Amino acid sequence: MTRKIAIFSDIHGNAEALKVIISDIKNRKIRTIYCLGDVIGIGPSPRECLDIVIDNSINMILGNHELYYLKGTNIDNNMEESEREHHRWISEQLNNKHREFLNNCSLKIVKKIGIYNISFEHFILNNKVYPFEDLNIINSGEIIKKVESDITFIGHEHKAFEINENSKKLIDVGSSGCTKDNNTFYTLLTIDNDNVQIEKINLKYNRNEFERKFKNISYPDKEIIGKIFFEIND
Repeated sequence: MTRKIAIFSDIHGNAEALKVIISDIKNRKIRTIYCLGDVIGIGPSPRECLDIVIDNSINMILGNHELYYLKGTNIDNNMEESEREHHRWISEQLNNKHREFLNNCSLKIVKKIGIYNISFEHFILNNKVYPFEDLNIINSGEIIKKVESDITFIGHEHKAFEINENSKKLIDVGSSGCTKDNNTFYTLLTIDNDNVQIEKINLKYNRNEFERKFKNISYPDKEIIGKIFFEIND
């Protein structure tokens, strides 16, 4: 039996990228979809993005930005006040439907597919109040030691990477929303008996509409956030 699973992460309020991803997944008749968190935060359309996830019955993993909304920004001691103001603005955009949905989402989902244990999480977890390891764990070489499943999909670090060691595979799918052009993508996992294929599906989205929304909305930390979505000369 062949299983196909679509995976994406870190949309960050980019509804136009999310729409084209969902459309392509539907066109391929892929029924199982995992979002690895950070649907909200940074970009101009947190409510629209979360509505799309809810309306399409996507398996949602909580990212740090969803946890800021649910538990407050005090879980992260390193956050600047301007970032806290940004997250207060996000909270104002969302409602009880969004909170109820996110309250029912988890930090990690593990599935047995064929002979493989496969984990879906926002980033490698720890037991602290802020439940994600520091990004320095990537460069230290310690990250693969904390991987338990045969295949683990994560996001959080916006640049995609893959590590294979000791029969474990760790795949960071990257950020599908934080782009500076009209390119986005998602990851397609295909499992056929014991065979595993992992493919990056590249797509074009309506960049003009995204830029229109970004420029016509006012919200905290927008000037700094603009450097994530646009080429800006200092």
